[in-house]
Amino acid sequence: MQTRPPLSPEQNERTQIIDENKEFTKDLGEQITRWGLGDAGFGYNLVSVFGSQSTGKSTLLNRVFGTTFDVMDETQRRQTTKGIWMCRGQNMNVMVMDVEGTDGRERGEDQDFERKSALFSLASSEVLIVNLWEHQVGLYQGANMGLLKTVFEVNLSLFGKSGSSQKTMLLFVIRDHIGATPLANLSATLQADMQKIWDGLAKPEGLGHAQLTDYFDLTYTTLPHKLLQPDKFEEEVVKLRSRFADRTNPDFVFKPAYHKRIPADGVAHYMEGIWVRATNVVYVRSLTNTFLHANFECST
Repeated sequence: MQTRPPLSPEQNERTQIIDENKEFTKDLGEQITRWGLGDAGFGYNLVSVFGSQSTGKSTLLNRVFGTTFDVMDETQRRQTTKGIWMCRGQNMNVMVMDVEGTDGRERGEDQDFERKSALFSLASSEVLIVNLWEHQVGLYQGANMGLLKTVFEVNLSLFGKSGSSQKTMLLFVIRDHIGATPLANLSATLQADMQKIWDGLAKPEGLGHAQLTDYFDLTYTTLPHKLLQPDKFEEEVVKLRSRFADRTNPDFVFKPAYHKRIPADGVAHYMEGIWVRATNVVYVRSLTNTFLHANFECST
């Protein structure tokens, strides 16, 4: 099992940056300083996670980044992450966001928060981890493809600029991979589904010819079952952590093109501005209702 130096009290701290009532904290700037990142300039990175509730997102972040997010009690299957939380990665200049899961029974039909939090995560992060089970690959609803379509469209309208070189990595982490279906096949299915989503977007004026690859790099990896293959799971987690921590790793994910070019001491103000814009998108609901009921033929 991976061993790491103990956390300092300051680095151990997690903070809720957006609460369940959609309020953005006023304390993020101070917390970034407490993490020791206030003077980091551009020498930091930002990653977030996206996916359905109860799919082990918080556990994944804690294992990969050494964060201290609350995790679900397997015996009760209750929601643990409410709103959006942030923690510094252990021995890494990385700010990690744990985002409330989609499809949560606690919010029921009220999907407004999940849409806006997904938009916020996509717009503010360098790398967005899309966490999903292997059996969700190829499913429109189960893999949150409807939500991604809405978020892509609104993100393009709000933040897309013709000629912009800024990109975001979408890192699909396919959980509980048993190996019967090779990663190449799973990634091909997801790639085709994402392309289908992009091709169906109603793009704003001036961006009609925008391509998926103009804004996003897509990459894929798998993790074994945490309970059935614990040793193999930990081994693969160590490899995944290396992709975030080791700049000499050929698969290092934090490429310069993904950085938002906001100094660390300006991150709080920058992210609050993104949240304000996301929450002011009053048409997110109507857009999503249209897309969630659209026909979608998954790749086979």
